[in-house]
Amino acid sequence: MDPGKMQVHILYFTQTGSVLAAKLARELARVENVTYASGKGCCKEWTAEHFRKGNVLVYIGACGIAVRAVAPHIGSKETDPAVIVIDEKGENVIPILAGHLGGANEWARKIAELTKGKAVLTTATDVNGIFAVDLFAKENQLLIGDLKKAARFTASLLEEGKASVVTPRKYADVIQFEDGIPAELQAYDLPDEQLAGQHGENVALITPDVEPSTNPDAPLRLIPRCVILGMGCRKGKSYEELRDFAEGTLQELGLDREAVCAIASIDVKKEEPGLVSLAADLGVPLQTFNAEELEKTELENWTFMESDRVREYVGTGNVCERAAAAAGARKILIGKTAKDGMTICVGMRPVELCWKPRAKSDKNDPKGHLFVVGIGPGNHEGMTGQAAAALESSDTIIGYSVYNDLVKPYYPDKRYLTTPMTGEEARCRMAIEEAKAGHTVALICSGDPGVYGMAGLVLELAGDAGFDIEIVSGVTAALSGAALLGAPLVHDFAVISLSDRLTPWEKIEKRLRAAAEADLCIVLYNPSSKGRREHLHRAAQILMEYVPGSRVCGIADRIGRDGEKTRVMTLEELADAETDMFSTVFVGNSSTRQLGNRMVTPRGYSSEK
Repeated sequence: MDPGKMQVHILYFTQTGSVLAAKLARELARVENVTYASGKGCCKEWTAEHFRKGNVLVYIGACGIAVRAVAPHIGSKETDPAVIVIDEKGENVIPILAGHLGGANEWARKIAELTKGKAVLTTATDVNGIFAVDLFAKENQLLIGDLKKAARFTASLLEEGKASVVTPRKYADVIQFEDGIPAELQAYDLPDEQLAGQHGENVALITPDVEPSTNPDAPLRLIPRCVILGMGCRKGKSYEELRDFAEGTLQELGLDREAVCAIASIDVKKEEPGLVSLAADLGVPLQTFNAEELEKTELENWTFMESDRVREYVGTGNVCERAAAAAGARKILIGKTAKDGMTICVGMRPVELCWKPRAKSDKNDPKGHLFVVGIGPGNHEGMTGQAAAALESSDTIIGYSVYNDLVKPYYPDKRYLTTPMTGEEARCRMAIEEAKAGHTVALICSGDPGVYGMAGLVLELAGDAGFDIEIVSGVTAALSGAALLGAPLVHDFAVISLSDRLTPWEKIEKRLRAAAEADLCIVLYNPSSKGRREHLHRAAQILMEYVPGSRVCGIADRIGRDGEKTRVMTLEELADAETDMFSTVFVGNSSTRQLGNRMVTPRGYSSEK
C-alpha cells in the first residue's frame, strides 16, 4: 500500500451496495489506496478500526447507520476524518463530517461524478456559495490559530455579508493575494501600529507572527508555513543547543514556530544529529545543498556575509544565508547571526494566496483541463506559440520552483504551486487534483514534457480522470543546444541520459555502446551532478572503445538562460570537461566536422577513413 496515497475505506450493507462499492473501489484505486467490505454485523468494529487511521470513510446505506457508528469517535474538526454517506443507487452523496478540513465536501463531489449522482452539501458556506475561511486555510496551507474564532468569522460573514483578509504591511512583499478573492473579501494592508488594535469577528489576520495578545476579541490568525531557518554549526552541536538557538531567534523576531517550513544547510550537515533532530521536532524537512550550489545562489537586494575561513573549510563563504535563499527564501528577516559555534539566518519564502470559488451545493464543479507543457530551453522566446497559449489560458501553473520563476514574469496573474526538485510524482498528483477541482492547470517541464519529462507519469497516474489532458510539446535541449552549436544532428542521432537515478548504469552503458557501434550522433542529457561527478568521464571512456578520441564533440551550457555558452572539442577532451545539470553534450558521428567554432554533421553520410 502506497503511504503517499489517501486511504479510502468503503462499507456496504446490501447486494446492491456491494456492486456500487466495487465500482467505486475500482475507479478510486487508480490514484488512491482503497478497501471495501460488508458491514453486516461488524459496522461498529469496522468504524473503530478505520476512524483514526482512515483519511476517508464511505458508508453505502442510510445516514442513521453512519451517524450512530461514528458518534462515539468524533473528536475535533482538526483531527476527524472525512465521512461520507451514499445511498445504494449512488444518487445522493452526503458528507456528514469534516466537510472542509477533512475534505469530505471535495470527496463528495468526486464520488458524485463517478456515480453520476448529486453531492448534497449542507455547510452554510457551500450552500450560499461564499468564502469559507477553513477551506481557504487548507488550500493555501495556512494553520488556523483558533477554530472557535474561525467559526465566529464565518458566522459574521454569513450575517453581515462581508469580511476582511488582512496581512501586515511589513510582509506585503512576500505575502500576496492572487486574483480570485471575492469582492466582499477585499484584501488590504494595515500599518503595523494599527494591527494590534484591530478587532472584530470579521477580520482574518494572515501572519507568521505570534499572537500579539491574549485578548479574546483579537482577530482570527492564519499562520502561513513560510519561514525558512538557514543554519550552520560545528560538528557535534547538540539538539538542545540548536533548538534553544532557533527558538530564541524566532522569539526575538516575534515569529510563531508553527510558521517554520524548512531548515536549510550545507550537504555536509545532512546527517548532523542535532539538525536532523531539530527538523524532526519542528516537523519540517532538512534541505541541504552542496558548496557549488550555495556559491551560485543569489538573492535580490541582499549581500551575503562572507567568511574566508568558512570558505576554506566547506567551500563556500556563507552557509546559513545562502542555504535559506537556496531553499526558497526571497526575504531575509534577520541575516547571519552567530553564537557558540552555530549560525542562523531567518528568511521567508513567497506566499501566494488565492481563493477558488465553489459553486453552490446544487451544482457540481465545472470540468477541469490539464495541460502538460514543455516550456523549452528557458527563455520566453524559445517557447512555442502553443505552449504560450496553454499558459495564458490556465488559471494555475504548477512546476519546479526554478521553472515557475522562468515563466512568472510573463504570466504574473496566475496562481503558482510547486514541490521540491525530486517531487515529480507529488507535482503530477497536485496537478491532477487541481484539474479535478475544476481548474485549468498547466504542469510545466523544461524542454519537452515527453522527453525525460512528466507527460508519461501524468497519464499513468490520471487514469480515467474525468477531465481533458493535453500534452503540449516544447523545444527539447537536443534541438535548442544543437542550434547553438551549429548543425550536429542533421543525420540520425540517439538521445541518452547519464542519470542513473531511474535507469541502472549497466543499461546506460549498453545504450552508449550500441549508439557508438551504430555510428550515431549522440546527445547526452544530465551529464553530471553533485552525486555523479564521474559519469561523463566514464561515458567518454566507453565511447572511445569504439570511436577515436579525435571525434568532434560539443557542449551547450545554460541554454536560453544567463551564462549561455557553447564549447567544441574532441572526445578525448570531453572526458575531462566540466559540466553540470544545465549542460547538454553532443558527440558527433564519423562525418561530423568542426567548422570554426561550430559543429556540423553533413546530410550525406561517409564512413570514417
